[in-house]
Amino acid sequence: MSILVAAVVGCLALGPFKSWKALVNVITAATAIMYAFAPVSLAALHKIDGRRPRSYRVPMPSLLLPAAFCSANLIIYWGGFETTWKLACAICIGLALFAVGAWSSHTAAGHTLRNAVWILPWFGGQVLIGFLGRYGNGARNFLPNWVDIFVVIVFALAIFYWAVNVALTIEAAQAAVEKDAPQIDYATGE
Repeated sequence: MSILVAAVVGCLALGPFKSWKALVNVITAATAIMYAFAPVSLAALHKIDGRRPRSYRVPMPSLLLPAAFCSANLIIYWGGFETTWKLACAICIGLALFAVGAWSSHTAAGHTLRNAVWILPWFGGQVLIGFLGRYGNGARNFLPNWVDIFVVIVFALAIFYWAVNVALTIEAAQAAVEKDAPQIDYATGE
């Protein structure tokens, strides 16, 4: 029975994709998008709460964190225009559903919208660069070899520093930590 269920779920998961390769491209790009948030988050935390004691510190964060964000952006770009625009649309739909849910539930998520304002231009820029670039179906090949890589890196650095700059204020971060202190203390066993 479990083999039949796995076969049905596998067929449904593969259904929207033309091939196994297309599914792998989407999963790779989605993973790169997910990993792109990590260096931005860590750089923002270094900026607003850098003195907090922690067991591990990233060596050379001012170099490695922007480089990690650029690497994720290059992986997204190399995944191809067709994959990028579809993922951007799916994520925008997800963000819209999240916003409606947060609004209807009267959560405080709307107050942090200022901190996430960089996400939509980032996706839009990724789609535009992918369209002008040379990877994937629908790409126009306007950006020559190596120029496209330079454009992705410059764009990624601009977005990275903007995203870190619009992070929570020190006061808002301290308020969030204080609000969740009982959960944090429980998770760390203190």
